Amino acid sequence: MAPRLCPPRRPSAWLLRGLLAGLGGLALVSLLVGGTGEELLSWSLAPFLGGRGGFQHVDPPLPGSDSFLLPNVEGCEPRAPFLLVLVASAPGHSAQRQAVRASWGGIRWAGGYPVRTFFALGAPGSSEEQTRLEEESQRHGDLVQGRFADTYANLTLKTMMLLGWAAAHCPGAAFVVKVDDDVFLNLPALARHLGALPSPRRLYLGRIHWWVQPNRDPGSRHHVPASTYPARAFPPYCSGTAYVLSSDAVLGVLGATPHVPPVPLEDVYVGLCARWSGLAPTHTARMAGSTHYPMDPCCYGEVLYSVHQVGPQAMGAAWAMVGGEGRACTPLHRGLGVLRCKVLALLEGL
Repeated sequence: MAPRLCPPRRPSAWLLRGLLAGLGGLALVSLLVGGTGEELLSWSLAPFLGGRGGFQHVDPPLPGSDSFLLPNVEGCEPRAPFLLVLVASAPGHSAQRQAVRASWGGIRWAGGYPVRTFFALGAPGSSEEQTRLEEESQRHGDLVQGRFADTYANLTLKTMMLLGWAAAHCPGAAFVVKVDDDVFLNLPALARHLGALPSPRRLYLGRIHWWVQPNRDPGSRHHVPASTYPARAFPPYCSGTAYVLSSDAVLGVLGATPHVPPVPLEDVYVGLCARWSGLAPTHTARMAGSTHYPMDPCCYGEVLYSVHQVGPQAMGAAWAMVGGEGRACTPLHRGLGVLRCKVLALLEGL
């Protein structure tokens, strides 16, 4: 007599419900914490920004050579890069600039695309420091210096200067990245992302700050009086630590400057100019904004495009984590992506 075969046991309904609940919870956490929700929200922003009813730009006033102490007018020759990186620096930050040159800022190709990096700064407080900057410019050929005092109050002026320089002297660049000199930039990952976009136009990409209220404290360096900006909140704008503008978006922002009163917060001002020109910001959680992430090969090597508060000593170590595609993350870590990096940052702050 043949033995009776027992039918395979089916997983219990409770087990299936638990598994589905766990997957649903993970998806919800990723949506709310991992940045997916903000990215989806940013895609629907354009109709609600109250700009000029569609993207447009007027021919912007571009700076002449008399606007610069170090104009570097031939910096982008003979061939305009796909990705132009403009690093907002200060005269005394020579160590930061050298750390960037020795790491991500020193490469000419990233992700299969030509890239160039320049440093934008204003005038120092002494002739001796100016002489050192001129010598640095002769050695490296990567400084763009405006004819204005390099102060915190002039950060907006510095940003408009570097965007104007890009439009005037490197108009063939497909994208412009504005970044601070204490930011690590994963140029290969960012270049691959930009190169894969179906349309390279009308892009204003970064870590969005949502509906920030103006600081009305007259004693704060972030003070924005109601006479300058009377509304209760700023429109969404990208963090000034690192953001990307397509070439037409650069012209849109510059064209808005005669019509938008300046505010001392440069990233807010770029956002206001973008709104005037009908340009909506696009959120990416892979740009860290003002958040600092602890050193991690997966986060720095693959997941994140930018990380803030990376000093000169750490910049080289961070760049060493950018290896060949697919080396830095395990499949699990890659699947968790930004969510895992945010958890690491949270744990570091405890």
